[in-house]
Amino acid sequence: MVDGGPHDVGTITPMGRRTSLVLLIAVAGSLLTVAPASAQSDGGRCSERFPDAVFDTVADAGPVRVYGSDVTQPLLDRYANDWGELIEMVQPEMGGLDGGVAVCVFDDLLPLDAEALGWPRNQLLRAVAFGEEGLVVVSSWLIAETPDAGRNGLLHVAQYRISAGTYPEPFGNEVIGWYRNRVDRTVEIVHNSFVRQNSGLSEPWDPFPWTAGRMVDPLLWNPEFGYGGGGDFANYAVTTAGNAVLSDPLTSDLLRLDEGWRQTLFDESGAVLGGSKGWMLGLFLSIGLLLLGAFAAWWSRRQKRALQEKMLDLDWLEEMSREAQEREAVRTSIAVGRGRRDPRVSRPGSDSVDVDGDDGNGSPSGGERRAGSNRMSRRAQSGDDLFHHPGFDEDD
Repeated sequence: MVDGGPHDVGTITPMGRRTSLVLLIAVAGSLLTVAPASAQSDGGRCSERFPDAVFDTVADAGPVRVYGSDVTQPLLDRYANDWGELIEMVQPEMGGLDGGVAVCVFDDLLPLDAEALGWPRNQLLRAVAFGEEGLVVVSSWLIAETPDAGRNGLLHVAQYRISAGTYPEPFGNEVIGWYRNRVDRTVEIVHNSFVRQNSGLSEPWDPFPWTAGRMVDPLLWNPEFGYGGGGDFANYAVTTAGNAVLSDPLTSDLLRLDEGWRQTLFDESGAVLGGSKGWMLGLFLSIGLLLLGAFAAWWSRRQKRALQEKMLDLDWLEEMSREAQEREAVRTSIAVGRGRRDPRVSRPGSDSVDVDGDDGNGSPSGGERRAGSNRMSRRAQSGDDLFHHPGFDEDD
């Protein structure tokens, strides 16, 4: 083969190879620098609000766009699915979430001047909702609290948009609590708790000032402390008057609805049906009957014990009378009053009976003769030798 010299293009010199390699590296570097730029440009409303932040993930929740900064795609998709369920309820019932609403999710701290917004200096700001801008900014520092924070922010934006910032409070907070209960499937549980709170009352609750104030914007809060009101009144109002209560509460008769709600809770409690105070009379009558029964039982026992005591006394008297009669019968069967003058006292040597005087403890008044007369006749003496000394008569 004939060498074509230095101008022959059929061969590549070492210098040419080095030049080609430099060009390839330059092209690759330019491609690497262009790719992140395209990703940053997809931040939409969040990039406009936070130009220094990088939003590298994105997801859709119905008409709402969700952007993540240092948040993984699976986690952002989880948040978007949760908020999408809420948006499917809010949009047809109240509206206000179409037309460029966005949610910006940061991994930790929010790039905002919290103190300038009115947040306490010694607390970290984790959630903000700009109703006028249609923007919700939340932190995923606590993953379990982020879904609730996004719900609260989206409902604030919806209320601001449909009312131009005049949505009444605390009714607005009540509506947020009602949507929370629906998402959590706790509407019936919350209602039952309100019914139990009315048990034992003598009349319904006092009227509640649902339209006492107006919403504030932007809304700043701590997701760790929960959000929303009880939600039971909003549930009653929508069930009774329809969705117009949500979209235009200022023209709705919230005073009448509040009265019906409070009376319904009072009636369902079952303690004092219809607000009647007759239960108090019934209670007093029941207590009186119990006391009367207790008194009757005590009096019956007292009478029974008194009767038993009387019967015991009669038995004792009968016993005493019987013993007295027995003693009297024994006393009358024994000869009494037989002194030495008793005619049955015998004289010695004679079987006749003489009347003898009683000299007491002194010597017989008749002397020896008189003493001898005091001896018993042999017929009257006992014939038992056990009591008769053999030489008793010989001493005479």
